[in-house]
Amino acid sequence: MKEVIKKNWEYTLFEKKDKMILSVLCGSVALFTVNIELNESEKEGFEKFGESFIDDLAEKVRAVPSDFQTRHGDMSSFV
Repeated sequence: MKEVIKKNWEYTLFEKKDKMILSVLCGSVALFTVNIELNESEKEGFEKFGESFIDDLAEKVRAVPSDFQTRHGDMSSFV
């Protein structure tokens, strides 16, 4: 798995073959990560707008992690 973007204490965007996985650090007192595979629309957004698109998506995940619960998986599930 290749790191595409890494922002310490914020998020890491990984790429593996045709998959892109965003791992976002969430929480305040207790920290946890939310890992989601980018869907086609999000991949297109990244291709069009670059890192700023991922910054915005990571902020959405961090603000309301429960909105992404159905897409969340541990990193081994994306292999």
